Amino acid sequence: MTPLFADTSALYAAADRREEGHDICRLAYERALRSGGTIVTTELIVAELHALAVRRSYPDAALEIVRRLTTTGRVDVEPVGSSRLATAIDLLAARPGRPYSLADAVSFVVMRELGIHRALTLDADFAAEGFEVVPAA
Repeated sequence: MTPLFADTSALYAAADRREEGHDICRLAYERALRSGGTIVTTELIVAELHALAVRRSYPDAALEIVRRLTTTGRVDVEPVGSSRLATAIDLLAARPGRPYSLADAVSFVVMRELGIHRALTLDADFAAEGFEVVPAA
């Protein structure tokens, strides 16, 4: 199975039953784990996930979400580093007017660097950058 990149939108939806898209994101996440494929995300996505969960839930739940994601050994969390960050900033500069977040730009850089073509996300920006989106929109 090919690697799958996990984005904030789908990770949060999979974790919170109240979120729209919960069932389909949770199913896609669990299916990826069961298939034995690698799930990859970045430190920025983990930070973004925590911030989102704090805003929509409460601090203890936010901490539990990122703790489960990062301590099970089932998701590879890629470091960002200054080189990847600089490349992501260049990517943003090359796309004036596109409302990509820096976290998404770093995600695109990491995905291309690692040869990952599929993203578990609810964010249309991944499809706009040419990646296959799971669950399919």
